[in-house]
Amino acid sequence: MILRQFLPPEMTNMITKYIRAAGWSTVLMLAGMSASQATLIDRGGGLIYDDVLNVTWLQDAGYVESSGYASSGSLTWNEAVNWASSLAYTDTATGVIYDDWRLPSTINNPSSLGYDTTGLSSELAYMYFINLGYAPNYSHDRFAPAPTSDAYNPFINLSTRAYWSGTLSDNPNRAWLVHFHFGSQETNALNDGLKVWAVRDGDVAGMVSAPSVPEPGTMGLLAATLALGAGFRRRRNRA
Repeated sequence: MILRQFLPPEMTNMITKYIRAAGWSTVLMLAGMSASQATLIDRGGGLIYDDVLNVTWLQDAGYVESSGYASSGSLTWNEAVNWASSLAYTDTATGVIYDDWRLPSTINNPSSLGYDTTGLSSELAYMYFINLGYAPNYSHDRFAPAPTSDAYNPFINLSTRAYWSGTLSDNPNRAWLVHFHFGSQETNALNDGLKVWAVRDGDVAGMVSAPSVPEPGTMGLLAATLALGAGFRRRRNRA
């Protein structure tokens, strides 16, 4: 998360909790931003940066298979969490090794179920609907054509199957997913094998160069989260 570049760890952790509680849609609204502002930037070395969510994705959406880790390309939820958290990926352009990967996050709320075309309930939904510009397939027909769009798509080995989120549902035996054939956001039993796509917070460009002044959009997001945190603090003190 971009906050880690500018704030002490304890404040970053506090604000992160507020963001998860309020939801990214609230934070983006307070920052004067919208889901349509996303830009995918190829940083080279197999890394793609999203300049709105401020996260970096593996360019290879099937790296768990192409790296030889799992021949099927699918893992149970616990296997997927362990794989992402232990992944040490070498940026082939710079030689830098990144070992702070995770699974994409979802807002754990019943409203996240279904087809969130705003993309604001999860990083995977944001990828599907906003970054890649795919349309929802409400028929949920597995024989329907794979989704396509004219949007910029720098990724390779992107499956049209379901991808795990790292977020558990209220049922501890199920976790969230987004199905990349239909765009549907659902929960699934942890023991099923689904596709896995690793993401990390921040921009790798900032890891190999001197820190830069935040862009206006970043400053807006930072200000919004600080304001949100202050609001939660005041509410808690009055309780």
